[in-house]
Amino acid sequence: MSNKAVCCWDLEGPISIIDFAAEIGKLLGDKSKFNLKMYDMGAFFRMISNYDDYIIDVPGVKETLNIQDYQPGDTLRIMVPLYTACYTDKELIKLAKSDLGLLPGCRELMNILRKDWEIFVISTSYSHFAHNVTASLGIPKDNVYCTELNIKDLKKGLNNIEEDVELLMNVIFQKYLINNKNLNSVIEDLNNFFWMGKETDYVRVMNRVKVRGGKRKENAVEDISRRTGITISEMIVLGDSITDINMLQRVRDEGGIAISFNGNRFSLKRANVAVTTPNSLGVLPIFNLKNEIDDFLNDWESKVESFQNNPKNIPNGLISREIKNLFIQHNFVPELANLKNKTEIQYSEIISKQEEMRKKVRGWAGNLG
Repeated sequence: MSNKAVCCWDLEGPISIIDFAAEIGKLLGDKSKFNLKMYDMGAFFRMISNYDDYIIDVPGVKETLNIQDYQPGDTLRIMVPLYTACYTDKELIKLAKSDLGLLPGCRELMNILRKDWEIFVISTSYSHFAHNVTASLGIPKDNVYCTELNIKDLKKGLNNIEEDVELLMNVIFQKYLINNKNLNSVIEDLNNFFWMGKETDYVRVMNRVKVRGGKRKENAVEDISRRTGITISEMIVLGDSITDINMLQRVRDEGGIAISFNGNRFSLKRANVAVTTPNSLGVLPIFNLKNEIDDFLNDWESKVESFQNNPKNIPNGLISREIKNLFIQHNFVPELANLKNKTEIQYSEIISKQEEMRKKVRGWAGNLG
């Protein structure tokens, strides 16, 4: 049981700017195995990521393909056979440690929060990255829910995927490129390869991995509630993408605070608060004023034009002096929005601002769903 309040964080986006699976996906282009040096593996990863969005976003697709257990973020499952063939666990740990990609202000924020909050991380990211980032922030391993990936173990079942990779890369991917990267041109091919064809070694290894995305993130929230004795309605959760939609909506529906943090259209649909910020410390007012969140946000939004370009102009009493001083020290003002009762025009403006900030702080990974 916890004597502290509970917050649950997505890792990639709200904590780290890195999309680890995407980064190691791009680095496959440095590998000689399967002649992957011939291909733009960053573009290949984007194709698979867009395919993941298609499966989740288009009604009826999962039912048609008979993959009802498919969850947002299962891009990481689809890529696993390639990663298993080309990397070792030691390589992935080394790559993870080489760049944690922490958002500015993150260490300072976590040090402030841990005084009153028990911090949990719920991430689709592979364990190699998730455990190294959270360890650097002093978050206990038991408080981290992520995608467990054991390359050494998976290699035992990876006997012959050369022909599968040839079909995937030299036929399907090339067709995608020839058609100006139009996903619709290869959807049927991808469906047949992953779900409707014979069960190849590639597919068998792929299906051994359970990605911590979608419904499995919501399951983690439920488990955290059981472990801590804190009801979901009392929690704050933060996410930024399609993988977070279930946990954001669950917390929002239960009456808790669900934050879209530099998010996209997927996370904003399920959240009740939007935080758009270049610095992690931008969320502090939400934590500090949790019990009067609606009144605070309405007050903030009504006055923001007078101080949005200069934190020194934030009216005294609107936020604590300590938080105001942090904003002055780091020279930024976050955009904080109550998503309740917004007009369509206002909502569209918030989406545009969030997606612009997402791309600004995360680079190419900010374009992924």
